[in-house]
Amino acid sequence: MMNLDSIKKDTLASVIVFLVALPLAIGISIACGLPIYSGIISGIIGGIVVGALSGNSLQVSGPAAGLILIVVDIIGTMGVEKLFLIIFLVGLIQILFGFLSLGRWFRAISPAIIQGMLAGIGISIFLSQFHIMLDSKPQNSFIENILDLFSVIYNSVLPMNGSPHHLASIIGIMTISIIIFWNSIPHEKLKAIPAALLAVIVTSLFANLMHFDINYIQVGNNFWQDVQFLSLSSFKHIFDFKILIGALVITFIASAETLLTSTAIDKMCEKSKTDYNKEIIAQGVGNSISGLVGGLPITGVIVRSAANINADAQTRFSAILHGFWILLFVSLFPKLLNFIPISALAAILVYTGYKLVDVNAAKYIYRLSKGEFVIYLITLVSILFTNLFEGILIGFFCALVKSAYKVLKVDIDTEYIENENKIVAKIHGNITFIQLPTLIEALERLPKDKNILLCAERLHFIDHACVDFIKEWEKERKNVQCETCTVDVSWDQIKETYPSFKWHRFHKDDNSSFH
Repeated sequence: MMNLDSIKKDTLASVIVFLVALPLAIGISIACGLPIYSGIISGIIGGIVVGALSGNSLQVSGPAAGLILIVVDIIGTMGVEKLFLIIFLVGLIQILFGFLSLGRWFRAISPAIIQGMLAGIGISIFLSQFHIMLDSKPQNSFIENILDLFSVIYNSVLPMNGSPHHLASIIGIMTISIIIFWNSIPHEKLKAIPAALLAVIVTSLFANLMHFDINYIQVGNNFWQDVQFLSLSSFKHIFDFKILIGALVITFIASAETLLTSTAIDKMCEKSKTDYNKEIIAQGVGNSISGLVGGLPITGVIVRSAANINADAQTRFSAILHGFWILLFVSLFPKLLNFIPISALAAILVYTGYKLVDVNAAKYIYRLSKGEFVIYLITLVSILFTNLFEGILIGFFCALVKSAYKVLKVDIDTEYIENENKIVAKIHGNITFIQLPTLIEALERLPKDKNILLCAERLHFIDHACVDFIKEWEKERKNVQCETCTVDVSWDQIKETYPSFKWHRFHKDDNSSFH
């Protein structure tokens, strides 16, 4: 319920979020190779439209750095017009998924894949934007960017010759230094001023006062002259296979990022409780509108959402209002944007890319499971050497293989009880015909001169083929076992894992305990 106090807090928080969101929206647009209008309009829609409909009242939505790679790839292979059609389709798919109550399923993703994806995106953004930060052109692949990196640094940073590349490097280094310094100061009231905004203001003033001949944002007197509506002729491609695949890829990544952000916000703030299906519908409405008016794909974003919570936002009014502030600023003061050096915005994304590589999360995954860490590395490397979509698919495939191995693995532990001359063989996990050779080998290895007890208290599932084999093994072993040794199978425990089996099919003259 809104009151005067919550309105005051939300208004202040909205200003903070606006100041964080504006430079990020512009920087993401430039990184995608699109006019700054595309990022800003998606920020406006993410605030006003998605904020009003959101299933998480404290979450802030807008263009996300995590989608830069796939947007660039789509533009390179299909063109800008089809990108907007894909974003429109993403919105429709998200709305459909929300109405089908599939929102929670987007959270069913291995953390190793998510962290590997973020790290891969972060490294790619870091390398590509590092070139732009030095007023150079990024290469087309990870390897080319790596190979070109040292020559770009040498030609831009080291020769103090006053060239545009050298001047741009000064602005870039200043921007990152200010962000790091501002984030390190302990004073909470000062930290209410966003580090990225402070860095842009300081470096813009410095570059203009020093008359640096570098690349600046170019905006006309009317910001809205860059509006690029989705043309009706584009809809004839709506069922093209590549279009549908692109839409599904962005849907998956954007929805996963949004709902994972929602989960993080719920943990950060006690008064936050996400309705996941409502949230995915809100994102869908926002993306469908963004695609129609030439905007970037929209997701819930953690940096802006965290700024909103840290500024003590109380309701969704803060997220909505930050969209209005962006709208007013670009409508009334568009020419102020022309003073911002592109190298400063690229430097913000260089820092953002660096922060996406969460070393602590990687260490945690390594401590938790070496197998999960391998999936993390495979996903990361695959994204760097292929593209975002293929890298994620490779990570998913590896995660499925690992899960299948865990599910299908049969463990038989043996324990020798000396005073009873007995071996207790314990079956664990799930056993199907696929593991039958392993089961045969393990049981055949059991010695014939000792009492054998085959236990199944930790057996979760067994199929018909394995039940038949254990029955035959028990009969054969009783025939060949030494006269003083016994063979017992805990059929009652096995029966619990396979109740639908026709147990009466065995001959009644068998003296097995399961009759």
